[in-house]
Amino acid sequence: MERKRLKKGERSDIRKDLRDVHYPGSAGLIRYAKMSLEQRSQALKEETPHTYALARARYVRMSPRKVRRVIDLIRGKSLEEARAILKYSPHRAAEVVAKVLESAAANGINDDRKNMLEDRMYVKAAFVDEGPALKRVLPRARGSAHMIKKRTSHITIIVGERNG
Repeated sequence: MERKRLKKGERSDIRKDLRDVHYPGSAGLIRYAKMSLEQRSQALKEETPHTYALARARYVRMSPRKVRRVIDLIRGKSLEEARAILKYSPHRAAEVVAKVLESAAANGINDDRKNMLEDRMYVKAAFVDEGPALKRVLPRARGSAHMIKKRTSHITIIVGERNG
């Protein structure tokens, strides 16, 4: 089989297929996490709303980088396993992420259209976006000052239901 050489702007068929995958498999999740905010919202609108439940915590006063450490631990795990990981995680962000996870699970269970079962739920996607930063001034020697950015995060967790 002869390999076709691609020109600079072209993508292979495999890459084109991967571009359209939002959730299944690790490649799809990584692709989804790297999407811009507009692309994410478009991807969620295209998927039928009865297959997932979503919860968001916005303007959380924690650095997105520190929250991502915790989010990466639970992505793709079952609901029960994710709860256990967050319960025993030493990070401060684990408490906030646990609240968002519980909210997403409750949204899936209590919505009449979704009617999800708790024992079949899993973390379909989880990501953290950077919110606005609070800028503060720290006085330094000889009358100078340094800027401190107190960062905020927007945490989003999407739970789905596994078949079987």
